[in-house]
Amino acid sequence: MKKVLIITYYWPPAGGPGVQRVLKFVKYLKKNNWQPIVLTVENGSYPAIDETLIKEIPSDCKVYKCPAVEPFGLYKKFVGIKKNEKIPTHVLNKNEKAGLKQNLSRWVRSNVFIPDARIGWINNIVKYGSKIVEEEKPDVIFSSSPPHSLQLGARKLAIKTGVKWIADFRDPWTDGFWQKDLNKSKLSSSLDLSFEKKVLKSADAVIAVGKSMIDLFDTKVKNNYHIIQNGFDETDFNSVIKEESDKFRIKHSGSVRKMQNPKNFFPALKNLIDTDRINKDKLSVEFFGSVHPDILQEIENHNLQDIIRVKSYVPHTKSIENIVNSDLLLLFIPNTPDNKGIITGKIFEYLRTKNTILGLGPKDGDAAEILNNTGCGKMFEYPDNLEDFIFENYRNWLDKKNTTIDDKVINEYSREAGTEKLVSVMNKII
Repeated sequence: MKKVLIITYYWPPAGGPGVQRVLKFVKYLKKNNWQPIVLTVENGSYPAIDETLIKEIPSDCKVYKCPAVEPFGLYKKFVGIKKNEKIPTHVLNKNEKAGLKQNLSRWVRSNVFIPDARIGWINNIVKYGSKIVEEEKPDVIFSSSPPHSLQLGARKLAIKTGVKWIADFRDPWTDGFWQKDLNKSKLSSSLDLSFEKKVLKSADAVIAVGKSMIDLFDTKVKNNYHIIQNGFDETDFNSVIKEESDKFRIKHSGSVRKMQNPKNFFPALKNLIDTDRINKDKLSVEFFGSVHPDILQEIENHNLQDIIRVKSYVPHTKSIENIVNSDLLLLFIPNTPDNKGIITGKIFEYLRTKNTILGLGPKDGDAAEILNNTGCGKMFEYPDNLEDFIFENYRNWLDKKNTTIDDKVINEYSREAGTEKLVSVMNKII
């Protein structure tokens, strides 16, 4: 059986979407005659913890952990965050109410920690990784980011050991939507771009989750590019049964950042209630995950705080139950320039539920294409009026009309299918 050394920062008990891609690859690789070996961080700083994911790690999978020097403890002390408190995902967003310490911290993060605040892990990736390569003799190194600093460590390790290397990207690098809020100097931006190009040029193959991301990379460096989208794991849904409800359930799963503010959703919902097109007693709206303060303020501005419930992060198993037991799922693509290639990981688990998806984002983007191809929902631009679409789905719920979805189309986005594509890439480069 061939071996692959997988380098990832996000690994159980880390929660959130970042851990799912690699964890599911590991789950199905052995079925395809590849033995996964994992190198991850020993003391990672995660925005969410999900202990339930630990049981998904195959019992025979070797997991190596190495320490990293990270600035998050100092950051918490500096800005006055409690030691055991999680740093919110929106900490790098521009905030007019931020004080001197927060602004100074953002500047340091943007211009000193390049490409990101996990650069203190790079040397140990090489140090510990070299020992693992000597002992395990993997056929391929596979590194998945963000954080993109991880790719710099993987590159050094591949050069040092001579092992074939695949760089996997869940998000863009210098073109990432979060980059728009960073106050980077020209020197910092230039250095970050040079790091990105080195990684793209050095890898024996580069994988990304969507076509538009590959197109972005291709304009910078020519290489052996492949698309492997994220997906859903059928076993996550095996024991979940959709329950009937006397309420029309609208739900959003996962974080909502500042640039995902669904400003057209709230007035549409408010007007449908005020005009009695939707009976508020038959309505349930829930957001599960970290929600930016701007969105919370928008909810309050429209007097919807008694209608929309915002809840904290829930374990992945509970998240699956939530989205299955819904009638309309919300999907928010960040409202930023160059957002056509953004495909949030949740879209595939949304698809598997076969519940209708209301998307906000570019109508000619990669996520919109997925919705169109599967017939599972519709993408709207952020200024569009959403009232008719919401009301139509509410009426369908009242009339118990179910949408028919082709299983074959949905199954193309399974984690097993994605792993088979990864195996094909690995087999080609060794």
